Amino acid sequence: KLYWPEETRQSEPDILNEVYKIARTDPDVRGHVPELVWFHKFKETSTSKIRVALGLKDADQAEQGSRVLYIIIFRKLIPITTLSGEEFITAWWQVVKCHRALWKGGVLHRDVSPSNLMVYRLRGQYLGVLNDYDLSSFKRDGPRGLERTGTVPFMAANLLTPAAIAGKVEHVYAHDAESLIWVLTWV
Repeated sequence: KLYWPEETRQSEPDILNEVYKIARTDPDVRGHVPELVWFHKFKETSTSKIRVALGLKDADQAEQGSRVLYIIIFRKLIPITTLSGEEFITAWWQVVKCHRALWKGGVLHRDVSPSNLMVYRLRGQYLGVLNDYDLSSFKRDGPRGLERTGTVPFMAANLLTPAAIAGKVEHVYAHDAESLIWVLTWV
């Protein structure tokens, strides 16, 4: 995975470290999150450094909205959309339980969509995986609950209202739960 997150956001590897701590003690999470193999943050690609070097902005202004390149390698997963029937429902339910346990543990996923629900085979069975934590946050970090993150067709209807777009609606568990239902009906 190659991605350019805002430098002020918690990095996906940092989020996953917290996820793995929860997985050690919670069976609903263990085996249902992606396995990080390797990552690298290319600090020299910071867009703030590039802006300053090009003379586009001074150092103080360049920091705002600055992004940096990450490369992350995960164990290969299969899209949940390749499953159907009982296999799909079982894997989807595993992801629902994983998501709930992570939320209770203080990790807010905030981007439930079909492309972020994956599976892998183990001993002839598919195991559901909640994938892609680059838009996630921690409850302990506070006010990020007013950010609008997610994949629009699968976001809770309440998060698409003018009040929500203006940042006046807090992102709560019910919003991600609604996203899980949208995924279920779409697939």
